Amino acid sequence: MSDAWVESPALAVTDDLIATLVGRAGYTHPLFNPPPGGDGPPLPGQGVLLLMGGLVEQSGALDDAVALLELRRARFLAQVRAGATLRVRIEPLAGRTTSSGKVVRDYRWTAVDGEDRLVAEVEAVMLTRGREG
Repeated sequence: MSDAWVESPALAVTDDLIATLVGRAGYTHPLFNPPPGGDGPPLPGQGVLLLMGGLVEQSGALDDAVALLELRRARFLAQVRAGATLRVRIEPLAGRTTSSGKVVRDYRWTAVDGEDRLVAEVEAVMLTRGREG
């Protein structure tokens, strides 16, 4: 992977997707279960992270990944509601080679909507088969 960022494919966020994630995860907070007739619920932050992970995998940027080791410094900058489109920018940061020859590398994942507004940022620490550099 080069040192430049790579962008994932886009994903359309639908009412059904939000309802499935909220329902299956068991969210009970009124924010995620509004009364009928109003605006639909936003996607919970953990749901945004889940979708970001899938989009990163679809990008092919981390095809040499062995495992996600850590997520840190997650920031949610805007609510995600049905009708939004998400993409993730994957930027390699620092890395170090392990004694087994694998690389532990930090990445910045930045979710943006269809209008390039920042939605969320997280630092992901990945174990990869790749070389440092």
